[in-house]
Amino acid sequence: MVKYGMLLLGLALSQSLWAQEDLLLDEPEIQGPSPVNFAFKTTRVVNLQSLETLGAGVFDFKIQHRFGPLNSGARNAFGLDLATIRIGGEYGASSRLTLGLGRSPVEKTIDGYAKMKWVQQTRGGGSPVSVLTVASAAYRRQNYSAEPSTLERMVYVGQLIVGRKFNENLSMELVPSVVHYNWVNVNVPNTQFALGMGMRRKLTMRSSINLEWIPVLSDRGDFYNSFSVGMDVETGGHVFQMGFTNSIGLTENLFLTRNTTQWSNAGVRFGFNLSRVFTLVDPR
Repeated sequence: MVKYGMLLLGLALSQSLWAQEDLLLDEPEIQGPSPVNFAFKTTRVVNLQSLETLGAGVFDFKIQHRFGPLNSGARNAFGLDLATIRIGGEYGASSRLTLGLGRSPVEKTIDGYAKMKWVQQTRGGGSPVSVLTVASAAYRRQNYSAEPSTLERMVYVGQLIVGRKFNENLSMELVPSVVHYNWVNVNVPNTQFALGMGMRRKLTMRSSINLEWIPVLSDRGDFYNSFSVGMDVETGGHVFQMGFTNSIGLTENLFLTRNTTQWSNAGVRFGFNLSRVFTLVDPR
């Protein structure tokens, strides 16, 4: 009986293996272009918006934190005693449209933005790059000596994001940007232009190093260009981004054109972004 039992078990296993093999052989190959995904770990490089949008029905809770500059001295623990934080969230209205809202103490700012992916990079033909736009607005509630009106407190930013995932390890993007202040209290133009540049270099399956440089192309007055270097670490449902930047502002209008410190004199800040994703609406 044991002999016949082993024989039947062997026949059953062989039939199962043949059935699986047949299914694999009969599976049709993907024809035509296929989308290229995961150029970046999250919707941010360090400060800049990345090539990524959220899936439909997905909510991303974000905490962005920056300490003070290293040159603030030992009295301030080289910046650790000083902190700026932005709390906000993003929601995937569709797989191509992401909406964001947040609050930051710098100029007591409330900001919102819409990020739209118009072109998706594809392999096997189609587009070699992804193309997105970002439109954002910020309301500054800070008290000023010359009290501006509600409309004058508004700041608007428009961005075009063009980028490409070159291979599994390297992604890059260019982000031409325009910033318009309805009212300014510093010696700079109301409208300024900048060119953001972002790069991600994958280190392991769950980590990468990111670089970011944002030169201001128009008159920037007494402000400095932003430069940031960061590292992404994925831990389950979280993506932890940490790095160094000379930008204190966490909204587009500030880190693009309003950086008050520079790397050359240790005006650099340690900071992190914490991202936690929830599925609020099942797309099925």
